Amino acid sequence: MDEMSMLRDHHDAQPAPSPAAVRVARERLAARARSRRPLVPRLGRLSLGVGALGLAACTGLVVVQAIDDGDQGRTLNAAPAAVQVLDRAATAARGQRDPHPRADQYVFAESVDGGYASGPGYSPRWQGMRRKVWLPVDGKRNGLLQERETAGDGPAKGGWNTTVLKQPGGGPLGDPNDYASLDRLSRDPDKLLAQLHQRYPARHSSDPARDRSADEQVFNGITGMVAESYLPPSLRAALFQATKKIKGITLVGDSTDAAGRHGVAVALSFREGIREEIIFDRTTYAPLGSRTVLADAAAYNRLFADMKGVPQGRTLSTAAMLSTRIVDRPGRLS
Repeated sequence: MDEMSMLRDHHDAQPAPSPAAVRVARERLAARARSRRPLVPRLGRLSLGVGALGLAACTGLVVVQAIDDGDQGRTLNAAPAAVQVLDRAATAARGQRDPHPRADQYVFAESVDGGYASGPGYSPRWQGMRRKVWLPVDGKRNGLLQERETAGDGPAKGGWNTTVLKQPGGGPLGDPNDYASLDRLSRDPDKLLAQLHQRYPARHSSDPARDRSADEQVFNGITGMVAESYLPPSLRAALFQATKKIKGITLVGDSTDAAGRHGVAVALSFREGIREEIIFDRTTYAPLGSRTVLADAAAYNRLFADMKGVPQGRTLSTAAMLSTRIVDRPGRLS
């Protein structure tokens, strides 16, 4: 066996980091690459794109049969019900006018998120964050991030920590999720889904249990786009129509975002033991935020060691949009 083969076998034998740990490490790396000032680490997702301009109300009920999930007890194994919610969310989005911001403007968003943090020597504990971010519409100029830790669901702790987000590179996580890049995506659901498969390909490793299918990767990418980016309403509508084509989607009849708002959620369960959810207002079908749930603790703990002791059905991370608008300069609200 040559040295490269030995090194590869040793690497593959090591336990993989959990998705939550990967997100935190990625955000820290992106922050260091954009600014010399430290970025306070957070968990969960940056919520930049849920219906801050408001969505037109839709009427009607979604009739489904629920089974007990151990977490709010409302996981619905009914793909038609999930499709119906996505149809209504798309209809609501199509009723909104695309704002067509100028290239020199910024997208402002305020959000709250939270998730479990873990590390050597201590058990997983919940951490919350309140965030304000200004991202350039064209993705070419510096953005601005302000955030401060919150005491769980309670008040903020300490002052705001400010970080300049260096550009180019899209959003704070380095993805091409600035408004201009997203606005170039197709509004045809089939073409958009093909573009999403190119952006978020299947993930393979030496351990098949740690692989992610193309559908899992795309759904994760869609969750990020809805919860991390400001989407033109016409693109949001197409995105919800594309989500309908992902096999295995289900409906969660009662899900809660980081702001404590209840809604229905379109979800997908991952082989690694988590369930990702996109949460919608049950009346207007506006997207509220996102949530990740420990759906199969046994499967998860076989792969990752950071959430041992967290009961099955517990929320691992969640996010909620509070407000968003187009502004002229970073640091301003108008």
